[in-house]
Amino acid sequence: MAALIPQQYAKQWQDGQAERTGLYALRNVSTGDTADLTEDFTILKRAVILGTTVAGSAVASVSGTVVTMPAGLSADAAYLLAFGAAR
Repeated sequence: MAALIPQQYAKQWQDGQAERTGLYALRNVSTGDTADLTEDFTILKRAVILGTTVAGSAVASVSGTVVTMPAGLSADAAYLLAFGAAR
């Protein structure tokens, strides 16, 4: 469990003005790791992990602008789809 560095969750795409959706490429992430998306969001409403080796999708927990990776990840690569209020 660690705070991810920005290179481990590189932004691939985003859309929206007041409310924003962002897609991030995750690299080498494990259960309990955290990603702080404060650069793009003032608050997150939802976050989903897509394409992990364990499951097709999994809901990640959010607190403010921080996403915590769900169970079942171990040095995985996947995508993070986040939705919330834009910065």
